[in-house]
Amino acid sequence: MGSIPVGTTKRGAYASFFYFCTMAYYSYVVYNLEHHRFHYGVCKDVTKIERAHNQGLIKDTKGTSPWALVYHEEFLNEELAIRQIRFYRTVAGQRHLKRKLNF
Repeated sequence: MGSIPVGTTKRGAYASFFYFCTMAYYSYVVYNLEHHRFHYGVCKDVTKIERAHNQGLIKDTKGTSPWALVYHEEFLNEELAIRQIRFYRTVAGQRHLKRKLNF
């Protein structure tokens, strides 16, 4: 008997499906409290992003703090998250986001 490729047994199939479902990308919006400015981005770990912006680890927001995470959405892949951020950068997207956030 030969070896069975990974993912063909029931256990492997469920494990690979679970791994696929946990691979999430987030589109997020942070708001600068001092300069009243929004920044839009994509990340894999939304819990650490606010701290990263405030510590100056993100190039685009370095030197302008404090930042507050005001909104995030979860997507299955990076392309969808980037598409959503591109929408939020448009005038219609900003209007939609501000209405959603009551700004």
